[in-house]
Amino acid sequence: MSANGDDAKDLTWHANGINFDGMLYHPVDSSQWKKIDHLYPDFDKEARNLRLGLATNGMNPYGSLSTRHSSWPVLLVIYNLLPWLCMKRKYMILSMMISDLRQP
Repeated sequence: MSANGDDAKDLTWHANGINFDGMLYHPVDSSQWKKIDHLYPDFDKEARNLRLGLATNGMNPYGSLSTRHSSWPVLLVIYNLLPWLCMKRKYMILSMMISDLRQP
């Protein structure tokens, strides 16, 4: 993402003087983000260091609840991006797919 100039600029927006009004609009506004910055100051020094969120959800790929097969996509979300870009498909990373075939 750093190779594309526009994407690289979007990755560092949080370090470039954002206005905080006390409302939680993005993870950058959270106390957890600030705690990580405090605990790991070397990580905080470089604004391009990626902050990732891990998300998963079970799904049944065949649409039938009676099937014994299920899958869980494991996604990584890049929280460095602007609020309206974080959840765009282009910036989500499918890191792995877990499949399960339950035995009777």
